Amino acid sequence: MYKALYRQYRPRTFSDLVGQTVIAQTLENALKSNKVGHAYLFAGPRGTGKTSVAKIFAREIEGIPEDTDRESFSDIIEIDAASNNGVDEIRNLRDAANYAPIEYQFKIYIIDEVHMLSTGAFNALLKTIEEPPAQVKFILATTEPQKIPATILSRVQRFDFHRIDVDQIVKRLEFVLDDQKIAYDPAALKIVANASDGGLRDALSILDQAVAITKTGRVELDDVFKITGTSPIDQQIGFLQHALEKQTAKAFKDIHKLLLDGKDPIRFAEDLLVLLKNLMLIKIAPELVSENAFNQIENLSKEFSNSVFEQAIDDVSDNLMKMKQTTRPELYLEILAVKIASRLKKVDQKAIQAQTPSPAKTEMSSSAVLVNSNASSAESMASDFDNHPQAQVDIAEKNEKSNQMPESTEKPASQNEEPLESPSLAKTDDDSAWQVMEAAVKSELQAVKDAWPDIVADFDESVAMLAENSEPVAASQKGLIISFNHPELAEAAARTPHFVAKLSESLLDLLGVKYQLVFISEADWVTLRKNYILKLRGAKIEDKSTQETQLPNSTQSETSKAKATPAESSENRDVVDKAKKLFGDIVKVKDENK
Repeated sequence: MYKALYRQYRPRTFSDLVGQTVIAQTLENALKSNKVGHAYLFAGPRGTGKTSVAKIFAREIEGIPEDTDRESFSDIIEIDAASNNGVDEIRNLRDAANYAPIEYQFKIYIIDEVHMLSTGAFNALLKTIEEPPAQVKFILATTEPQKIPATILSRVQRFDFHRIDVDQIVKRLEFVLDDQKIAYDPAALKIVANASDGGLRDALSILDQAVAITKTGRVELDDVFKITGTSPIDQQIGFLQHALEKQTAKAFKDIHKLLLDGKDPIRFAEDLLVLLKNLMLIKIAPELVSENAFNQIENLSKEFSNSVFEQAIDDVSDNLMKMKQTTRPELYLEILAVKIASRLKKVDQKAIQAQTPSPAKTEMSSSAVLVNSNASSAESMASDFDNHPQAQVDIAEKNEKSNQMPESTEKPASQNEEPLESPSLAKTDDDSAWQVMEAAVKSELQAVKDAWPDIVADFDESVAMLAENSEPVAASQKGLIISFNHPELAEAAARTPHFVAKLSESLLDLLGVKYQLVFISEADWVTLRKNYILKLRGAKIEDKSTQETQLPNSTQSETSKAKATPAESSENRDVVDKAKKLFGDIVKVKDENK
């Protein structure tokens, strides 16, 4: 009968242990000097040898020869606290501890996952742990020592097991495969070791799968990629380079291919962190970077400064945390591409300053596109550059054409300030949304909604995610507002010419209208709609600092009017008519005086 590799190669002596050298040496010295305590706690991550060391230590205490074929002994009692965590089980243990051992000198209790015991069970165990019978010893094992009461911790000798080094795991895997007479690709074993997260048991389980899946009788790199969900380094570098170079559409295609290949988005984000670390490290201590694609990493590292990689690490870390808390991690992976593309610049600030033209010689280009960004890099620019946003626009335009000059650092604009945009791209500012709302017609919106399923289905895979997370919310005869689930997606859509062009083309084909598109987030749409109703009623609208949308200059004078008269007045009837024109029959009239 076949036995799993992690069971076949479970260490039987301290010399067989991988890692945990200090712990093994300490326990061996205690045995040699006959100073074995009555209670021990082994704590640490899974698969690092806690239970194996407990069994080895128990056999050494009992004096059982290492070549004994037996795996269980009557005086070494193993208890799973996850399924025996009640007071009654611990009381039975306490009563049984008073009886003499059957075969050997001691009765040794190994309690695994001891943190699973209930409070009552810990209390029942407490006195026995403190003063056990002379013939009884306890070895407790846990992955969560913080859950064990302090009263228990103070009565045991604690040993903390650490994650096993990748190189040590690789050596053990090589030993196992050589012993099994199985050929292997050394690069594949390193991927297995990295995927095991420092646990040798996990590494052997993954290796077992790799041996089972191979068709050639050799552990191959591609097979390991399929099993672990890890992506090749070329795929990681390609995605990161596209994001850093602001090629968002290509980055989306990379993500789509990643998902089609069955790769894990969370694992991919974790691999990106390692890659970004190596990109920084290769500038400082290249000898510490042991990746196979050393030349590719070095070439990418030369193109960007370490401050760029630091920003990317922050973005990946933030999104990785969100990816682990959602059922759609691939969505945050796409948002990550947008964040990196919108925040990072390709060269240092000094190079940008050197390219800054005089404001007198700078002409404003109508084709420059500036989208509001959360980037904070403008704060480090020289004051003369900060004071001339027109110069920044000019540089942005030149960089777009040459693809060799550094990306400009855009000065954060207020949310009421309309960005300079290309007529072919979508708008993202509040003023444009207000213009559509002012002239909105319900029938126009309904026509777009009826055609929307066909429009979404017509997008290709590279930008389908943007369409699937959007919906039309208001339309006039010339303008259309599209709402997106996340602010980052609205920004990504505006920065993706292919998406905007395809959407405009579909609308023109199906409805015969070339709309001016306005992209906003779902949250912004809720606020704009609320403020539009307030504006129609003549109520005061607060500015952006209080989470409300400020009106355009042309309508600000109307916000100072007093509240509207009751619903029976002709003025309020106009308000109701306008609101219904925009939002449809969902508008309900409510008398505030009742």
